[in-house]
Amino acid sequence: MDNDNRSGSSKPTGAAVASTPLSVITGFLGSGKTTTLSRLLADPRMSKAAVIINEFGEIGLDHLLVTRPREDVILLANGCLCCTVRGDLVDTLSGLFVDRARGKIMDFDRILVETTGLADPLPVLRTAHSDPELGGLLHLENVITTVDAVHGLGQIGSHPESVKQICTADTVLITKTDLAERGQIEQLRAVVDEINPGVEMIEVVHGEVPSQRLFDSLNPTTLGMARLPRWLTASGAMTDHSQPPPAHGHHYHAHHREGVHSFTLTFDKPITAAGLQIWTQLLGDFRGADLLRIKGIVNIEGRPYVLQAVQHLVHPLTELPEWPSADHRSQLIFITRNILQSDIERTLHALQFDLARQSGTGFDVESFRRFSELAGRFRQSA
Repeated sequence: MDNDNRSGSSKPTGAAVASTPLSVITGFLGSGKTTTLSRLLADPRMSKAAVIINEFGEIGLDHLLVTRPREDVILLANGCLCCTVRGDLVDTLSGLFVDRARGKIMDFDRILVETTGLADPLPVLRTAHSDPELGGLLHLENVITTVDAVHGLGQIGSHPESVKQICTADTVLITKTDLAERGQIEQLRAVVDEINPGVEMIEVVHGEVPSQRLFDSLNPTTLGMARLPRWLTASGAMTDHSQPPPAHGHHYHAHHREGVHSFTLTFDKPITAAGLQIWTQLLGDFRGADLLRIKGIVNIEGRPYVLQAVQHLVHPLTELPEWPSADHRSQLIFITRNILQSDIERTLHALQFDLARQSGTGFDVESFRRFSELAGRFRQSA
């Protein structure tokens, strides 16, 4: 972007601007990201999207190009804006918002970010959630990962980047299904579900996928309600509970390549808001690099919330209007690398931690002792 034309804060001024949904399209080299993106941009419903890619040379969008109003912003045939990341993603994103506020570009209604085939999606997710320069301007809508039906199994077995891309996905597009045998596709689906239990999978031919299945403009609460049944069913958590489960039920456990493990923990007692904050903070500090994904539902003092985390990044909690079932237990799916279920279980006492009861001196020695003990357990798990 043309940074020389910007000054001061990157946030637009004037009337409040609604948060813009941002989706990430990722996937291993040759898995069909380009074809999928091209097909999506041909949909009239995507005509007000802003697209951010790494280099135009990697994307076969030439047939969509109309004009080049600026050096690195291109107007596509369907009206979309497209620009490259030539430096920091924050600069590119903030530049779009500033230019929109100044009337220099169209009023885009969503942002699509396509990563390179070897990219870790986490930096984009972190930018969408926690960068102070963009605070309140955008929110993460969907992480879409393309997986090649023909070569996907080999890529998963040989390239940790492919596994990481699947771990972070909300939706997996299994591409080139017209070139693969049915048995090969089913085997790939089983492996993807083993890596990321409950992830939505859509089989795609020539990049054709209805845009409404990926970008339905649902608010975060409704999205949470929509995704929970898949997650919990995959973990076995929405099955018959006529028999009392153990306090920490182990419904799903699998070991995968590159030391990746998937398992589910279920616990009966409601947790505290302070305990959840401490637990996610300490878990990220001590084991964040190997914590590929947490997703599920937690009971915070009787109310249901959707929890999602990727490595050190914890998504904002989403409170649900109601419980999805009669089961009010906290149920979390973990996708980890070189972290065992027992390592996580050692830290769960932190979820019951409550705020210090302030004494006359303003410092509760017993609460501080309990906190120090909890932190010690996280060190042991590391």
